[in-house]
Amino acid sequence: MRNGQWIAHCRLWCALACAAALLSACSNDDVAGNSAETGSPELAGILMLDDGKPAAYAKVQCVPGSYNIIAASEAEQVLPSAFETETDENGNYEFDSIPSGNFSLEAFHQESGQMLLLQNLSAEEDEPLAVNDTLQGPGTVKLLVSDEFRENQGGEAIVIGTTIRRRVSVQNGKIVVDSLPADTFDLLIYMDNLFPVGFEDIAVQPNKTTVWGDSVTYTLKAPLALPEGIDSLGTVVSNFPLAIRLTENEIVFDSAEVVNGRWEAVRISQDGNRSKKLPITQTYFDASAKEAVFWVSVDSLNVSDSLELHFDNTMDPAYAKDVFPTNRSYSLVWHFDSGLAPVDDGAEKGYFEGLPTGAVPADGVVGRGVELDEGDVIVAENSAIADTSHKVNLVFDMKGYFCFSTWVELDALDKEQTIFEKPKEYALLYVPEKGFVVEIYHVANPADSADTASYKVSWTSGAEGIKAGEWTYVAFSSRALEQIVFYVNDAKVSGSPEKTDWNGSRDSLTDFQVGGFTGKLDELMVGGCFRDDTWTHLTYLNQSMNWPALQPR
Repeated sequence: MRNGQWIAHCRLWCALACAAALLSACSNDDVAGNSAETGSPELAGILMLDDGKPAAYAKVQCVPGSYNIIAASEAEQVLPSAFETETDENGNYEFDSIPSGNFSLEAFHQESGQMLLLQNLSAEEDEPLAVNDTLQGPGTVKLLVSDEFRENQGGEAIVIGTTIRRRVSVQNGKIVVDSLPADTFDLLIYMDNLFPVGFEDIAVQPNKTTVWGDSVTYTLKAPLALPEGIDSLGTVVSNFPLAIRLTENEIVFDSAEVVNGRWEAVRISQDGNRSKKLPITQTYFDASAKEAVFWVSVDSLNVSDSLELHFDNTMDPAYAKDVFPTNRSYSLVWHFDSGLAPVDDGAEKGYFEGLPTGAVPADGVVGRGVELDEGDVIVAENSAIADTSHKVNLVFDMKGYFCFSTWVELDALDKEQTIFEKPKEYALLYVPEKGFVVEIYHVANPADSADTASYKVSWTSGAEGIKAGEWTYVAFSSRALEQIVFYVNDAKVSGSPEKTDWNGSRDSLTDFQVGGFTGKLDELMVGGCFRDDTWTHLTYLNQSMNWPALQPR
Protein backbone atom coordinates (compact mmCIF):
# COMPACT_ATOMS: atom_id res chain seq x y z
CA MET A 1 0.00 0.00 0.00
CA ARG A 2 1.47 3.38 -0.99
CA ASN A 3 1.40 6.52 1.16
CA GLY A 4 -1.56 8.09 -0.64
CA GLN A 5 -3.63 4.96 -0.20
CA TRP A 6 -2.56 4.68 3.43
CA ILE A 7 -3.65 8.27 4.21
CA ALA A 8 -6.98 7.73 2.50
CA HIS A 9 -7.53 4.56 4.49
CA CYS A 10 -6.62 6.35 7.71
CA ARG A 11 -9.22 9.04 7.05
CA LEU A 12 -11.86 6.44 6.25
CA TRP A 13 -11.07 4.43 9.35
CA CYS A 14 -11.08 7.49 11.60
CA ALA A 15 -14.55 8.36 10.35
CA LEU A 16 -15.79 4.79 10.83
CA ALA A 17 -14.23 4.53 14.27
CA CYS A 18 -15.77 7.77 15.46
CA ALA A 19 -19.16 6.66 14.19
CA ALA A 20 -18.79 3.26 15.82
CA ALA A 21 -17.89 4.87 19.11
CA LEU A 22 -21.33 6.48 19.19
CA LEU A 23 -23.05 3.09 18.95
CA SER A 24 -23.64 0.80 21.89
CA ALA A 25 -21.50 -2.29 21.55
CA CYS A 26 -24.23 -4.73 22.46
CA SER A 27 -27.54 -2.92 22.81
CA ASN A 28 -30.81 -4.74 23.26
CA ASP A 29 -31.52 -4.19 19.57
CA ASP A 30 -28.65 -6.58 18.79
CA VAL A 31 -30.35 -9.47 20.57
CA ALA A 32 -32.93 -11.23 18.46
CA GLY A 33 -33.98 -13.78 21.10
CA ASN A 34 -34.58 -17.49 20.48
CA SER A 35 -36.76 -18.81 17.72
CA ALA A 36 -39.62 -19.80 19.95
CA GLU A 37 -39.98 -16.34 21.53
CA THR A 38 -38.86 -13.79 18.91
CA GLY A 39 -38.76 -15.55 15.59
CA SER A 40 -34.97 -15.11 15.30
CA PRO A 41 -33.14 -18.07 13.76
CA GLU A 42 -31.10 -20.58 15.71
CA LEU A 43 -27.45 -21.32 14.93
CA ALA A 44 -25.86 -24.77 15.29
CA GLY A 45 -23.00 -26.77 13.88
CA ILE A 46 -19.95 -28.93 14.45
CA LEU A 47 -16.42 -27.62 14.93
CA MET A 48 -13.30 -29.70 14.31
CA LEU A 49 -9.58 -29.27 14.90
CA ASP A 50 -7.15 -29.25 11.99
CA ASP A 51 -6.08 -32.82 12.80
CA GLY A 52 -9.62 -34.08 12.22
CA LYS A 53 -10.53 -34.46 15.88
CA PRO A 54 -13.58 -32.73 17.38
CA ALA A 55 -12.96 -29.31 18.92
CA ALA A 56 -14.24 -30.53 22.27
CA TYR A 57 -15.11 -27.97 24.93
CA ALA A 58 -14.14 -25.01 22.80
CA LYS A 59 -15.43 -21.56 23.67
CA VAL A 60 -17.82 -20.28 20.97
CA GLN A 61 -19.42 -16.84 20.74
CA CYS A 62 -21.45 -14.67 18.38
CA VAL A 63 -20.35 -11.05 18.09
CA PRO A 64 -22.53 -8.26 16.60
CA GLY A 65 -21.09 -6.70 13.46
CA SER A 66 -20.97 -3.21 15.02
CA TYR A 67 -19.17 -4.33 18.17
CA ASN A 68 -16.13 -2.18 19.09
CA ILE A 69 -14.42 -3.54 22.18
CA ILE A 70 -12.51 -0.29 22.81
CA ALA A 71 -15.26 2.24 22.06
CA ALA A 72 -17.76 0.30 24.20
CA SER A 73 -18.16 1.03 27.87
CA GLU A 74 -16.73 -1.48 30.31
CA ALA A 75 -20.16 -2.97 30.89
CA GLU A 76 -20.92 -3.13 27.18
CA GLN A 77 -17.70 -4.99 26.48
CA VAL A 78 -19.25 -8.10 28.01
CA LEU A 79 -21.28 -10.05 25.45
CA PRO A 80 -24.78 -11.19 26.46
CA SER A 81 -24.63 -14.70 27.87
CA ALA A 82 -26.99 -15.81 25.11
CA PHE A 83 -24.20 -15.15 22.62
CA GLU A 84 -21.70 -17.47 24.37
CA THR A 85 -21.58 -21.23 24.57
CA GLU A 86 -19.22 -24.23 24.60
CA THR A 87 -18.93 -27.22 22.33
CA ASP A 88 -19.62 -30.68 23.71
CA GLU A 89 -17.15 -33.58 23.56
CA ASN A 90 -18.00 -34.13 19.88
CA GLY A 91 -17.57 -30.49 18.86
CA ASN A 92 -21.32 -29.75 18.66
CA TYR A 93 -22.59 -26.30 19.57
CA GLU A 94 -25.85 -24.38 19.28
CA PHE A 95 -27.32 -20.95 19.98
CA ASP A 96 -30.95 -20.22 20.70
CA SER A 97 -30.30 -16.53 20.18
CA ILE A 98 -27.96 -14.76 17.78
CA PRO A 99 -27.33 -11.10 16.98
CA SER A 100 -29.64 -9.50 14.46
CA GLY A 101 -28.06 -8.42 11.19
CA ASN A 102 -24.48 -9.33 10.38
CA PHE A 103 -22.38 -10.98 13.06
CA SER A 104 -19.14 -12.94 13.53
CA LEU A 105 -18.69 -16.44 14.87
CA GLU A 106 -15.58 -16.90 17.03
CA ALA A 107 -14.23 -20.11 18.53
CA PHE A 108 -11.18 -20.88 20.67
CA HIS A 109 -9.92 -24.30 21.75
CA GLN A 110 -7.73 -23.69 24.78
CA GLU A 111 -5.91 -27.03 24.84
CA SER A 112 -4.61 -26.76 21.25
CA GLY A 113 -4.59 -22.98 20.94
CA GLN A 114 -6.49 -23.25 17.66
CA MET A 115 -9.13 -20.67 16.79
CA LEU A 116 -11.79 -19.74 14.25
CA LEU A 117 -13.23 -16.49 12.93
CA LEU A 118 -16.13 -16.33 10.47
CA GLN A 119 -17.32 -12.81 9.63
CA ASN A 120 -20.42 -11.31 8.05
CA LEU A 121 -22.76 -14.14 8.93
CA SER A 122 -26.51 -13.52 8.90
CA ALA A 123 -29.67 -15.54 8.76
CA GLU A 124 -33.22 -15.13 7.56
CA GLU A 125 -35.84 -14.90 10.28
CA ASP A 126 -37.23 -18.26 11.36
CA GLU A 127 -34.68 -20.13 9.24
CA PRO A 128 -32.10 -22.08 11.29
CA LEU A 129 -28.47 -21.45 10.33
CA ALA A 130 -25.97 -24.32 10.22
CA VAL A 131 -22.25 -23.51 10.32
CA ASN A 132 -19.67 -26.30 10.37
CA ASP A 133 -15.98 -25.45 10.19
CA THR A 134 -12.42 -26.27 11.26
CA LEU A 135 -10.29 -24.39 13.76
CA GLN A 136 -6.69 -23.63 12.83
CA GLY A 137 -3.49 -22.47 14.49
CA PRO A 138 -3.13 -18.74 15.11
CA GLY A 139 -1.19 -16.46 12.82
CA THR A 140 0.79 -13.23 13.24
CA VAL A 141 0.74 -9.93 11.36
CA LYS A 142 3.82 -7.73 11.02
CA LEU A 143 2.92 -4.18 9.95
CA LEU A 144 5.78 -2.17 8.40
CA VAL A 145 5.10 1.31 9.75
CA SER A 146 8.50 2.90 10.34
CA ASP A 147 7.57 6.25 8.79
CA GLU A 148 4.17 6.55 10.41
CA PHE A 149 4.72 5.83 14.08
CA ARG A 150 7.18 6.68 16.84
CA GLU A 151 9.54 3.94 18.02
CA ASN A 152 8.35 2.23 21.25
CA GLN A 153 4.93 3.87 20.96
CA GLY A 154 2.25 1.66 22.49
CA GLY A 155 -1.37 0.97 21.65
CA GLU A 156 -4.00 -1.68 20.98
CA ALA A 157 -5.12 -3.56 17.88
CA ILE A 158 -8.74 -4.60 17.39
CA VAL A 159 -11.02 -5.97 14.68
CA ILE A 160 -14.48 -4.36 14.53
CA GLY A 161 -17.24 -6.92 14.97
CA THR A 162 -15.00 -9.31 16.96
CA THR A 163 -13.56 -9.58 20.46
CA ILE A 164 -9.99 -9.45 19.08
CA ARG A 165 -7.96 -7.04 21.22
CA ARG A 166 -4.16 -7.17 21.39
CA ARG A 167 -1.71 -4.86 23.13
CA VAL A 168 0.98 -3.74 20.64
CA SER A 169 3.98 -1.43 20.39
CA VAL A 170 6.25 -0.10 17.65
CA GLN A 171 9.56 -1.97 17.64
CA ASN A 172 12.19 -1.51 14.92
CA GLY A 173 9.65 0.25 12.70
CA LYS A 174 7.15 -2.59 12.95
CA ILE A 175 3.93 -3.39 14.81
CA VAL A 176 3.53 -7.10 15.49
CA VAL A 177 0.03 -8.39 16.25
CA ASP A 178 0.02 -12.02 17.28
CA SER A 179 -2.50 -14.75 18.21
CA LEU A 180 -4.87 -13.89 15.38
CA PRO A 181 -7.37 -16.29 13.75
CA ALA A 182 -6.82 -17.26 10.13
CA ASP A 183 -9.05 -15.00 8.03
CA THR A 184 -8.99 -11.74 6.06
CA PHE A 185 -10.04 -8.67 8.01
CA ASP A 186 -9.32 -5.00 8.68
CA LEU A 187 -7.14 -4.19 11.68
CA LEU A 188 -7.78 -0.98 13.61
CA ILE A 189 -4.80 0.27 15.66
CA TYR A 190 -5.45 2.64 18.54
CA MET A 191 -2.05 4.13 19.33
CA ASP A 192 -1.67 6.02 22.60
CA ASN A 193 -2.78 9.65 22.26
CA LEU A 194 -3.56 9.28 18.54
CA PHE A 195 -6.60 8.74 16.36
CA PRO A 196 -7.16 5.13 15.30
CA VAL A 197 -5.40 4.00 12.15
CA GLY A 198 -6.76 1.30 9.85
CA PHE A 199 -4.98 -1.41 7.90
CA GLU A 200 -7.22 -3.07 5.35
CA ASP A 201 -7.51 -6.59 3.99
CA ILE A 202 -4.99 -8.28 6.28
CA ALA A 203 -4.88 -11.93 5.21
CA VAL A 204 -3.77 -13.98 8.22
CA GLN A 205 -2.40 -17.45 7.53
CA PRO A 206 -2.42 -20.19 10.19
CA ASN A 207 0.92 -20.66 11.96
CA LYS A 208 2.59 -18.05 9.74
CA THR A 209 3.58 -14.38 9.85
CA THR A 210 1.91 -12.09 7.33
CA VAL A 211 3.85 -8.95 6.37
CA TRP A 212 1.85 -5.83 5.50
CA GLY A 213 3.49 -2.82 3.84
CA ASP A 214 6.17 -1.96 1.32
CA SER A 215 9.15 -4.27 1.66
CA VAL A 216 12.64 -2.87 1.07
CA THR A 217 15.55 -5.09 0.08
CA TYR A 218 19.12 -4.47 -1.01
CA THR A 219 21.65 -6.96 -2.29
CA LEU A 220 25.21 -5.68 -2.57
CA LYS A 221 28.39 -7.38 -3.71
CA ALA A 222 31.97 -6.67 -2.65
CA PRO A 223 34.71 -8.48 -4.60
CA LEU A 224 37.54 -9.51 -2.28
CA ALA A 225 40.21 -9.04 -4.94
CA LEU A 226 43.09 -7.05 -3.45
CA PRO A 227 43.58 -3.38 -4.34
CA GLU A 228 45.61 -2.65 -7.43
CA GLY A 229 49.32 -3.14 -6.84
CA ILE A 230 48.88 -5.84 -4.18
CA ASP A 231 49.62 -9.17 -5.82
CA SER A 232 48.57 -11.84 -3.34
CA LEU A 233 48.15 -12.80 0.28
CA GLY A 234 51.30 -14.03 1.95
CA THR A 235 49.48 -16.41 4.31
CA VAL A 236 46.04 -17.92 4.81
CA VAL A 237 43.71 -15.45 6.54
CA SER A 238 40.58 -16.64 8.33
CA ASN A 239 38.01 -15.02 10.61
CA PHE A 240 39.20 -11.62 9.45
CA PRO A 241 37.06 -8.60 10.51
CA LEU A 242 36.38 -6.46 7.45
CA ALA A 243 35.03 -2.93 7.76
CA ILE A 244 32.32 -2.36 5.13
CA ARG A 245 31.28 1.22 4.41
CA LEU A 246 27.88 2.07 2.92
CA THR A 247 27.13 5.42 1.30
CA GLU A 248 24.24 6.96 -0.60
CA ASN A 249 25.59 5.23 -3.70
CA GLU A 250 24.41 1.89 -2.28
CA ILE A 251 21.34 2.61 -0.12
CA VAL A 252 18.73 5.34 0.43
CA PHE A 253 19.58 6.95 3.77
CA ASP A 254 16.42 9.08 3.81
CA SER A 255 14.33 5.96 4.39
CA ALA A 256 13.93 4.76 7.98
CA GLU A 257 13.60 1.18 6.76
CA VAL A 258 17.36 0.78 6.37
CA VAL A 259 17.84 0.84 10.14
CA ASN A 260 14.76 -1.20 10.96
CA GLY A 261 15.57 -4.40 9.08
CA ARG A 262 18.20 -7.11 9.03
CA TRP A 263 21.54 -7.14 7.27
CA GLU A 264 23.09 -10.51 6.48
CA ALA A 265 26.41 -11.42 4.88
CA VAL A 266 27.73 -14.48 3.05
CA ARG A 267 30.90 -15.26 1.13
CA ILE A 268 30.45 -16.46 -2.45
CA SER A 269 33.26 -18.49 -3.99
CA GLN A 270 34.36 -18.21 -7.60
CA ASP A 271 32.30 -21.30 -8.53
CA GLY A 272 29.16 -19.83 -6.93
CA ASN A 273 29.11 -21.76 -3.66
CA ARG A 274 27.76 -19.77 -0.74
CA SER A 275 29.17 -19.89 2.77
CA LYS A 276 27.05 -20.05 5.87
CA LYS A 277 25.90 -16.66 7.16
CA LEU A 278 28.85 -14.68 8.45
CA PRO A 279 28.90 -12.72 11.72
CA ILE A 280 27.98 -9.10 11.01
CA THR A 281 27.50 -6.06 13.21
CA GLN A 282 26.72 -2.40 12.60
CA THR A 283 28.78 0.14 14.53
CA TYR A 284 27.91 3.40 12.78
CA PHE A 285 24.90 4.89 11.01
CA ASP A 286 24.53 8.60 10.20
CA ALA A 287 21.58 9.50 7.99
CA SER A 288 22.68 13.13 7.62
CA ALA A 289 26.22 12.19 6.62
CA LYS A 290 24.81 9.32 4.53
CA GLU A 291 27.33 6.83 5.83
CA ALA A 292 27.11 3.51 7.64
CA VAL A 293 29.78 1.10 8.81
CA PHE A 294 29.40 -2.65 9.19
CA TRP A 295 31.97 -5.19 10.31
CA VAL A 296 31.88 -8.69 8.87
CA SER A 297 34.01 -11.60 10.08
CA VAL A 298 35.05 -13.34 6.87
CA ASP A 299 35.59 -17.04 7.51
CA SER A 300 38.19 -17.41 4.74
CA LEU A 301 39.66 -14.45 2.90
CA ASN A 302 40.16 -15.67 -0.66
CA VAL A 303 40.89 -12.96 -3.23
CA SER A 304 38.85 -14.78 -5.90
CA ASP A 305 35.70 -14.73 -3.74
CA SER A 306 33.12 -12.04 -3.14
CA LEU A 307 31.22 -10.83 -0.13
CA GLU A 308 27.46 -10.41 -0.43
CA LEU A 309 25.40 -8.20 1.85
CA HIS A 310 21.62 -8.53 1.84
CA PHE A 311 19.07 -6.31 3.59
CA ASP A 312 15.40 -7.07 4.27
CA ASN A 313 13.21 -4.65 6.23
CA THR A 314 10.58 -7.33 6.91
CA MET A 315 13.04 -8.96 9.34
CA ASP A 316 14.04 -7.58 12.73
CA PRO A 317 17.63 -6.40 13.25
CA ALA A 318 19.99 -9.07 14.55
CA TYR A 319 23.70 -8.48 14.96
CA ALA A 320 26.50 -10.81 16.04
CA LYS A 321 28.75 -10.29 19.04
CA ASP A 322 31.59 -12.46 17.75
CA VAL A 323 32.87 -10.38 14.83
CA PHE A 324 35.86 -9.76 17.10
CA PRO A 325 35.92 -13.17 18.79
CA THR A 326 37.52 -14.30 21.99
CA ASN A 327 39.15 -17.27 20.25
CA ARG A 328 41.12 -14.73 18.21
CA SER A 329 42.19 -13.05 21.45
CA TYR A 330 40.44 -9.74 20.97
CA SER A 331 40.59 -8.30 24.48
CA LEU A 332 39.48 -4.74 23.74
CA VAL A 333 37.94 -3.16 20.62
CA TRP A 334 37.05 0.53 20.72
CA HIS A 335 35.44 1.87 17.52
CA PHE A 336 34.18 5.11 19.16
CA ASP A 337 31.19 5.01 16.79
CA SER A 338 28.38 4.91 19.36
CA GLY A 339 29.47 7.78 21.57
CA LEU A 340 31.67 8.16 24.62
CA ALA A 341 29.31 7.62 27.54
CA PRO A 342 30.89 5.13 27.90
CA VAL A 343 32.98 3.89 24.97
CA ASP A 344 31.52 0.54 23.91
CA ASP A 345 33.83 -2.45 23.83
CA GLY A 346 33.18 -4.23 20.53
CA ALA A 347 35.11 -7.37 21.49
CA GLU A 348 32.97 -10.49 21.86
CA LYS A 349 32.96 -10.44 25.67
CA GLY A 350 32.78 -6.65 25.96
CA TYR A 351 34.60 -6.61 29.29
CA PHE A 352 36.31 -3.24 28.95
CA GLU A 353 34.11 -0.22 28.36
CA GLY A 354 35.99 3.07 28.31
CA LEU A 355 35.21 5.87 30.76
CA PRO A 356 36.26 9.23 29.29
CA THR A 357 37.35 12.40 31.02
CA GLY A 358 37.40 15.41 28.73
CA ALA A 359 37.48 13.47 25.44
CA VAL A 360 34.99 14.41 22.71
CA PRO A 361 33.71 12.67 19.54
CA ALA A 362 35.41 13.48 16.25
CA ASP A 363 35.55 12.34 12.65
CA GLY A 364 37.49 9.10 12.43
CA VAL A 365 39.12 6.87 9.85
CA VAL A 366 36.25 4.35 9.97
CA GLY A 367 33.08 6.06 11.14
CA ARG A 368 33.67 8.18 14.24
CA GLY A 369 36.78 8.62 16.35
CA VAL A 370 37.71 10.50 19.52
CA GLU A 371 39.60 13.76 20.12
CA LEU A 372 41.69 14.38 23.23
CA ASP A 373 43.69 17.23 24.71
CA GLU A 374 46.84 16.44 26.61
CA GLY A 375 45.04 16.09 29.97
CA ASP A 376 42.13 13.97 28.68
CA VAL A 377 41.97 10.24 29.33
CA ILE A 378 39.79 7.22 28.59
CA VAL A 379 40.14 4.49 31.21
CA ALA A 380 39.27 0.81 30.81
CA GLU A 381 37.95 0.14 34.31
CA ASN A 382 38.77 -3.09 36.13
CA SER A 383 41.63 -3.87 33.74
CA ALA A 384 44.46 -3.52 36.24
CA ILE A 385 44.80 -7.20 37.11
CA ALA A 386 43.97 -10.41 35.29
CA ASP A 387 40.47 -11.58 36.20
CA THR A 388 40.47 -15.38 36.14
CA SER A 389 36.73 -15.39 35.40
CA HIS A 390 37.39 -13.55 32.13
CA LYS A 391 38.28 -15.26 28.89
CA VAL A 392 40.56 -12.36 27.95
CA ASN A 393 42.36 -9.64 29.90
CA LEU A 394 44.57 -6.60 29.36
CA VAL A 395 47.55 -7.99 31.29
CA PHE A 396 50.46 -9.00 29.01
CA ASP A 397 54.11 -9.78 29.49
CA MET A 398 57.14 -10.50 27.32
CA LYS A 399 56.81 -14.27 27.62
CA GLY A 400 53.42 -14.36 25.99
CA TYR A 401 51.56 -12.86 23.05
CA PHE A 402 50.66 -9.21 22.67
CA CYS A 403 49.25 -7.15 19.81
CA PHE A 404 47.50 -3.88 19.08
CA SER A 405 46.50 -1.72 16.15
CA THR A 406 45.13 1.80 16.07
CA TRP A 407 44.99 5.05 14.13
CA VAL A 408 46.53 8.21 15.59
CA GLU A 409 46.43 11.84 14.43
CA LEU A 410 48.77 14.09 16.42
CA ASP A 411 48.30 17.84 16.35
CA ALA A 412 52.04 18.45 16.81
CA LEU A 413 55.24 16.40 16.68
CA ASP A 414 57.59 18.58 18.72
CA LYS A 415 57.25 16.85 22.11
CA GLU A 416 56.97 13.40 23.66
CA GLN A 417 53.40 12.15 24.04
CA THR A 418 51.74 9.03 25.43
CA ILE A 419 49.07 7.48 23.19
CA PHE A 420 48.04 4.69 25.55
CA GLU A 421 49.61 2.79 28.42
CA LYS A 422 49.23 0.33 31.19
CA PRO A 423 51.87 2.03 33.34
CA LYS A 424 55.06 0.06 33.84
CA GLU A 425 53.60 -2.84 31.82
CA TYR A 426 53.33 -1.66 28.20
CA ALA A 427 52.80 1.59 26.31
CA LEU A 428 52.64 3.31 22.92
CA LEU A 429 54.42 6.66 22.86
CA TYR A 430 55.39 9.29 20.32
CA VAL A 431 58.93 10.64 20.74
CA PRO A 432 60.36 13.34 18.44
CA GLU A 433 63.03 11.98 16.08
CA LYS A 434 62.23 8.43 17.16
CA GLY A 435 58.63 8.32 15.95
CA PHE A 436 56.26 5.85 17.58
CA VAL A 437 57.77 3.83 20.41
CA VAL A 438 56.38 0.58 21.82
CA GLU A 439 57.51 -0.27 25.34
CA ILE A 440 57.06 -3.57 27.21
CA TYR A 441 58.27 -4.00 30.78
CA HIS A 442 59.58 -7.15 32.41
CA VAL A 443 59.70 -7.82 36.16
CA ALA A 444 62.28 -10.28 37.48
CA ASN A 445 61.02 -13.49 39.04
CA PRO A 446 62.78 -14.13 42.39
CA ALA A 447 61.78 -17.79 42.26
CA ASP A 448 63.63 -18.28 38.97
CA SER A 449 67.42 -18.22 39.15
CA ALA A 450 67.58 -17.57 35.40
CA ASP A 451 65.29 -14.51 35.67
CA THR A 452 66.99 -12.09 38.06
CA ALA A 453 66.87 -8.81 36.12
CA SER A 454 64.01 -6.43 35.46
CA TYR A 455 64.18 -4.46 32.23
CA LYS A 456 62.28 -2.58 29.55
CA VAL A 457 62.35 -3.38 25.83
CA SER A 458 61.56 -0.61 23.31
CA TRP A 459 60.90 -0.66 19.56
CA THR A 460 61.04 2.60 17.59
CA SER A 461 59.47 3.25 14.20
CA GLY A 462 61.45 6.23 13.05
CA ALA A 463 59.84 9.54 12.12
CA GLU A 464 59.47 8.87 8.39
CA GLY A 465 55.87 8.98 7.14
CA ILE A 466 54.49 10.57 10.32
CA LYS A 467 52.94 14.00 9.77
CA ALA A 468 51.16 16.35 12.15
CA GLY A 469 47.44 16.61 11.48
CA GLU A 470 47.33 13.39 9.46
CA TRP A 471 46.10 9.94 10.42
CA THR A 472 48.79 7.30 10.96
CA TYR A 473 48.20 3.57 11.30
CA VAL A 474 50.28 1.91 14.02
CA ALA A 475 50.24 -1.87 14.59
CA PHE A 476 52.44 -4.14 16.67
CA SER A 477 52.56 -7.89 17.45
CA SER A 478 54.94 -9.85 19.64
CA ARG A 479 55.37 -13.59 20.06
CA ALA A 480 57.41 -13.89 23.27
CA LEU A 481 59.95 -11.45 21.77
CA GLU A 482 60.99 -14.15 19.31
CA GLN A 483 58.94 -12.70 16.45
CA ILE A 484 57.92 -9.08 16.05
CA VAL A 485 55.64 -7.38 13.50
CA PHE A 486 55.66 -3.58 13.63
CA TYR A 487 53.93 -1.41 11.01
CA VAL A 488 53.48 2.32 10.51
CA ASN A 489 50.94 2.84 7.75
CA ASP A 490 51.77 0.24 5.08
CA ALA A 491 55.49 0.10 5.85
CA LYS A 492 56.99 -2.61 8.02
CA VAL A 493 59.43 -1.33 10.64
CA SER A 494 62.78 -3.09 10.81
CA GLY A 495 65.55 -2.80 13.34
CA SER A 496 66.51 -4.25 16.67
CA PRO A 497 64.82 -3.37 19.94
CA GLU A 498 66.55 -1.43 22.71
CA LYS A 499 66.86 -3.11 26.10
CA THR A 500 67.34 -0.94 29.19
CA ASP A 501 67.57 -1.73 32.86
CA TRP A 502 64.63 -1.05 35.12
CA ASN A 503 64.32 -1.46 38.86
CA GLY A 504 61.12 -3.48 38.55
CA SER A 505 59.23 -1.18 40.90
CA ARG A 506 55.53 -0.64 40.31
CA ASP A 507 53.71 1.48 42.84
CA SER A 508 50.56 -0.47 42.04
CA LEU A 509 48.91 -2.16 39.13
CA THR A 510 46.82 0.33 37.22
CA ASP A 511 44.10 0.27 34.59
CA PHE A 512 44.73 0.53 30.87
CA GLN A 513 44.15 4.06 29.61
CA VAL A 514 44.29 6.20 26.48
CA GLY A 515 45.61 9.73 26.93
CA GLY A 516 48.62 11.98 27.26
CA PHE A 517 48.56 13.50 23.77
CA THR A 518 46.72 16.16 21.79
CA GLY A 519 44.97 14.82 18.71
CA LYS A 520 42.66 12.05 17.64
CA LEU A 521 42.40 8.26 17.94
CA ASP A 522 40.30 5.65 16.14
CA GLU A 523 39.88 1.87 15.85
CA LEU A 524 41.88 0.76 18.88
CA MET A 525 42.21 -3.02 19.11
CA VAL A 526 44.25 -4.79 21.80
CA GLY A 527 44.69 -8.54 22.20
CA GLY A 528 46.77 -11.45 23.34
CA CYS A 529 47.76 -13.08 20.06
CA PHE A 530 50.20 -12.68 17.20
CA ARG A 531 49.07 -10.96 13.98
CA ASP A 532 51.38 -11.70 11.06
CA ASP A 533 52.44 -9.38 8.22
CA THR A 534 49.52 -10.35 5.99
CA TRP A 535 46.91 -9.75 8.67
CA THR A 536 48.48 -6.46 9.74
CA HIS A 537 48.81 -5.13 6.20
CA LEU A 538 45.26 -6.19 5.27
CA THR A 539 43.95 -4.33 8.31
CA TYR A 540 45.65 -1.18 7.05
CA LEU A 541 44.29 -1.63 3.51
CA ASN A 542 40.76 -2.31 4.71
CA GLN A 543 40.55 0.59 7.15
CA SER A 544 42.46 3.19 5.13
CA MET A 545 40.60 2.87 1.85
CA ASN A 546 37.27 1.74 0.48
CA TRP A 547 38.31 -1.89 0.12
CA PRO A 548 36.43 -4.03 -0.50
CA ALA A 549 34.10 -1.70 -2.42
CA LEU A 550 30.38 -2.48 -2.57
CA GLN A 551 28.34 -2.52 -5.74
CA PRO A 552 24.69 -3.44 -6.46
CA ARG A 553 24.31 -7.11 -7.30
